[in-house]
Amino acid sequence: MKVSNSFQDQIKDIFIKDTSDPVAILDKDLKFLSFSENWLSAHKIQKLDIIDEYFFNAMPNFPLSFKPILENCLTGKKNENLGENFLLDNGKHIWLKWNISPWTNKENTIGGLIVVLENISVTNNMAALLEDAQEVSRTGGWEVNLITNKVIWTKMVNIIHEQPLDFAPKNFDECFIHFKQGKYRDKVYAAAERAINKGIPWDEEVKMVTEKGKEIWIRTKGQAEFLNGKCVRIFGICQDINQFKLDQLKYRESAEQLKKAVTASNVGTWEYHLNNGLTIWDDICYKLHGIDKNNLKHSLYRSWKNAVHPEDIDSIKEAVSLYYKGIGVENLEYRVILPDNTVRNIKAIITFITDPESTVYKAIGIAQDVTKEKIAEKKLQEFASITGEQNNSLTNFAHMVSHDLRAHSTNLSVLTSLLLDEKSEEERKQILEMLKSATNSLNSTVVNLNEVVQSNNAEIKDKLISVNLLEAITTVQNNIATQFKEKKAICVIDITPDQMVTVVPAYLDSILLNLFTNSLKYCSPSRLPVIKITSRQNESGLELIFVDNGKGIDLQKFGKTIFGMNKTFHRNKDARGVGLYITKNQIEAMGGSISVTSKVNTGTTFILNFKT
Repeated sequence: MKVSNSFQDQIKDIFIKDTSDPVAILDKDLKFLSFSENWLSAHKIQKLDIIDEYFFNAMPNFPLSFKPILENCLTGKKNENLGENFLLDNGKHIWLKWNISPWTNKENTIGGLIVVLENISVTNNMAALLEDAQEVSRTGGWEVNLITNKVIWTKMVNIIHEQPLDFAPKNFDECFIHFKQGKYRDKVYAAAERAINKGIPWDEEVKMVTEKGKEIWIRTKGQAEFLNGKCVRIFGICQDINQFKLDQLKYRESAEQLKKAVTASNVGTWEYHLNNGLTIWDDICYKLHGIDKNNLKHSLYRSWKNAVHPEDIDSIKEAVSLYYKGIGVENLEYRVILPDNTVRNIKAIITFITDPESTVYKAIGIAQDVTKEKIAEKKLQEFASITGEQNNSLTNFAHMVSHDLRAHSTNLSVLTSLLLDEKSEEERKQILEMLKSATNSLNSTVVNLNEVVQSNNAEIKDKLISVNLLEAITTVQNNIATQFKEKKAICVIDITPDQMVTVVPAYLDSILLNLFTNSLKYCSPSRLPVIKITSRQNESGLELIFVDNGKGIDLQKFGKTIFGMNKTFHRNKDARGVGLYITKNQIEAMGGSISVTSKVNTGTTFILNFKT
C-alpha cells in the first residue's frame, strides 16, 4: 500500500539519495518508496526511477529465494547476515550481505522495510580462490601477536599438522612443538629469534612430526613486524613439501651413484629443477666450468651463466626451449671462459624428467670436455676450406686460360688467314706487324698467367703492382683490332695518360679483354657498336666506367645471377657464361669490386672499382 506524501517526504529527509550505502525503503507490498543512488549501481539496475515498483520486478535477476527473508521481516523481526551464497536461475552464484529492519507508521504498525543490501560476490570469490590456491599448493598462513601472545593460523596449517580444524596453539612457545626435536626445532627457534631481535626473515626446509606421528618435510617462512622499534608480530607460511623433498633426496642419491660411475671418464652430471630453479652439480661439473664450488659469489645458475661465452647464451636458451617443446635435439654444445681466460668446449646431454601426469618439472644430464675434438674439427674444416679455395682457384685459372688464350688464338687465326689471302706487299707488311704485335701480346699473357699459377690467394696481394691504365686499355684494344675492324666498332677512351692502378697485370688484361669482347660479341644488329671508357676518382681509389650501346641485359630477370658461373643472357652460339664470373673473381681478388646497370636494347654499363 502507498504511504502519505508527508511520510515520503519524511523518508527522503532521513535517507539521502547519495548515501554511500546501498539502501532502499520498501512498503508492506515490497514496493520501493525510496532508494539511494548507490543501490542502483550496486545491483546494476539500468532504470533510474523504480519508485512504486515491486522489489523482484525492479530486480529481475535477483534470487527469488530471498523473498521469504523479506516477508519474515514484515512480521516485525530484524535480519542481519554477513554473507550468504545464493544460486541464480542462470546457474551462477551470488554472495549477499544484508541488514533488514521493519519501520512503523504513525499508527505504530509496520509500514514496510529498511533494507541495506550489498553484493559481496567479488570479495567472497577471491577468498574462495585463495582457499583453493592454498589447497593446491598445500600452503597455510599463520601469525603470532607478541603483544597479546595470541596465535592464529589457517585451516591448511591444521591439515598439514593433522590437527583438528579449529585447533590453534595457546601461546608462542606451543608453535614449536610440532618441529622434530633436535637440529630442526633448534633451527626454527634460532630463525624466529633472529627475526624478532634483528628483523631478519627466514625460509627453511625442516622436518616436523604431525599429531598422528607422521614425519614429513615442510617449508617454513616468516618475517617480523615492528612498531616504534619493537617487534609486535611475526607471520608467515607453512608449506607441505614432503613429496618434493623425498624426490629431491632420492635423485641426489642417484646423482651420487652416477657420480661414482662417471668420475673416471671425466664426465660431469647435473640437474636443474624448472619449478624452483634448484641446481645440483657434481664436482666434475664445477671443474669443467672452472667454478670454485667453495667460493661461489652468486647462485650456481648465475655462476654458470657468467662462465658461458657471451656469444653462446642466446643459442643455448633457444636450443633448450626447442627441446622442451619436443622439436629440438638432446645434445647441446657451448663454450665456457675459464678463470685463466682460456676457452673450453662443453657438450651437454639433456633429459627431461616427468611425473605420472607427464608434467615436466626437472632436467638432468651430463657434461663433458670436447675441446680437443672441436680443435680437430676446426682444423679439418680449415683444411676443407683451403682445399675448396684451391679447387676454386684452379677452376678460375682454367677458365681464365681458356678464355684469354681463345681471344689471342682467334686474333692470330684471323691475321694468318688475311696474310695468306693478301696479294699486296704493303698490306702484307702491315698484317705481319699486327701478327708480330699479337704474338708479343700472347707471350705477355702467358708470362702473366704463369705468375698467377705460381701464386695462391694470399700471395695475390704480393703480386699487385702499379700499372698505367691507359696503356693497358690500349694494348688490349690493339690485340683484338681485327674484331673491332670486323664489327666496325668505335672506341672512345677518356683516360688521363698518367692514371695508375694497383693490379695484377694478368687479371687487368683478362678483365679488359672480357669487357671488350662481350661488347663486340653482343652488339646491337641495328647500330654500329660504340664503346666509351672513362674514369673518376673516389674515396677508396679509382672507378673505371665501361659503357656500350649493345643488346643490354634484362636485370630484372638475370640480375641475381649475372656474375654466376655458366650463366648466359643471349642466344649467341659461342656464349659460354664464364667471362663475367672470371671478371668478378679477379677484381675482388685484387681488393676491388664490380657493378652493372643495363637496359635491354639500349646498352650496358660496368663500373669497376680499383685501389690506387
